[in-house]
Amino acid sequence: MAVQLRNRSDGQWEQVQPQAVIDANMRNYIIYGIEGLLMTLTNLPIVLSVLRYKALRDQKEFIIVAGLAFADGFHGFAYLSAAIGRINLLLKGDGFVLKSRWHCGTTVWNISWTFANNLAGLMLLVVSIDRLIAVSIPLRYFTFTKRYACILVGSAFAYICIPATVSFVLSYQYQKPEFPAICQISNGMHDGYYKYLVRFHLVTSFGSVFLYGPVIFMLKRTLRRTVGRSEAEKISRLKKVTYTLGIHTCFTFLFNMVPDLLMMYSNIPVANQTPISMMLNLNAMVNIFIYTLRFKEMRNGLKALIMCRAKLPAATANAPRVATNQRICSLLAFISSKLTKAVTRVSPVEFLQHPNRLPKITSTPISSNPVPHSNLSSDPITALKLTS
Repeated sequence: MAVQLRNRSDGQWEQVQPQAVIDANMRNYIIYGIEGLLMTLTNLPIVLSVLRYKALRDQKEFIIVAGLAFADGFHGFAYLSAAIGRINLLLKGDGFVLKSRWHCGTTVWNISWTFANNLAGLMLLVVSIDRLIAVSIPLRYFTFTKRYACILVGSAFAYICIPATVSFVLSYQYQKPEFPAICQISNGMHDGYYKYLVRFHLVTSFGSVFLYGPVIFMLKRTLRRTVGRSEAEKISRLKKVTYTLGIHTCFTFLFNMVPDLLMMYSNIPVANQTPISMMLNLNAMVNIFIYTLRFKEMRNGLKALIMCRAKLPAATANAPRVATNQRICSLLAFISSKLTKAVTRVSPVEFLQHPNRLPKITSTPISSNPVPHSNLSSDPITALKLTS
């Protein structure tokens, strides 16, 4: 059905739309705004916690989690800015004034969507790739530093800038007014690039889900291997992080893949697809609940951020070293107790007469001068050292 146009008194052309259409758009944009606000508020604290606290920033897993949260939060900002901008245009009566493709492509919300839409999908894939590397070569993965995570996340961010730049170059060629000023995302892009945008998000989202099958298989194989004490704690953490991000992948399947498939292959009219499209954002909203329930460090980081603390609690800041230090202290206490008992039970004279009574222990005088045999009972006890 052709849309009727009229020439306004200011010389601009606009589409003539019934009030029912305007009201329906207003309702949809209010929902957009609520969803965008929730997506931003549930992901921004995760990013700020990792950026603010060194104890979180030094762990490569949390850097990758922060990258995913930034992508989802940026996506939420795009929805929020679109809602504010479009509602403002409708209230002023300028929502259906015709604008060029280039104008639509340079609105705040469409600039944000051009970057955030594909970044959100790519970061899902990065998370799955990181987990695949972690379970495939776990012992080597433990040696990776936060630099590895920064390179991984930075590469995803850098790649997104390339096609986004191509999109702006293509849309600049279209300066003729032809789309309503509310500017849907497709109105600000070349038709070919918009198809790429949709398919890229689908492929990366689907790929992140399908890649987790091999991740779980490799994790099971890794857990069956015999490891030493030093690796046991790291393997346990590897298992926890992998299962946590696996939960996130399940939500990706439910709230991303399923709605996409319904919108692509169902016979539901486009006008009635708004509830389905809203499901696409639920995945980004559950991040904060997954991470705070599964990661004590993240929970303490968010709590410290809300309470405006400069540092995390000592228990959280030293979390990676606590177990190791406890094992060392226990071992030293055990050795100390054994030596104390040995010195208590055996007098110095008896010890020198029966040196084999305490295997692996030899006497070393404190001073270079030999201690007279007659004064052994009154002089300080000869220092002991382990020879093993």
